[in-house]
Amino acid sequence: MDLITVRRKGGRQYAVRVRGHDLTLDLPEREGGRDAGPSPVELLAGSLGTCIALTVQGWCDRHGYTDGDVGVNLTLELADGPKRVARFVVDLELPAGVPESKMKAVRLVAERCPVHETLRIPPSVDLDFT
Repeated sequence: MDLITVRRKGGRQYAVRVRGHDLTLDLPEREGGRDAGPSPVELLAGSLGTCIALTVQGWCDRHGYTDGDVGVNLTLELADGPKRVARFVVDLELPAGVPESKMKAVRLVAERCPVHETLRIPPSVDLDFT
């Protein structure tokens, strides 16, 4: 796995570098940032939505449901004590022609994307100081 680096750009902005791609993460103005990019929590939600979309799109393509693309709209709810995401609400848009009889299969595919599985079975986090 490639190294992901995070460096402060100034204020509440951070530069994230992944495989040569640069992303700017920031906080909304109401939280003291300059809104120069998504917040880390929004990026987490975007990662979940993208992972679901990629995984379900692959299933649809393999099964011949190619009249349109998979889309995902999602919202999140925050909680305190500790501060965290309490809930993601995911609305999945499917290509035309996916029958109701296949919805259980689609749900299983969506729930098995790596980000969803990571949220379901949290990884350990080894925090080192350099």
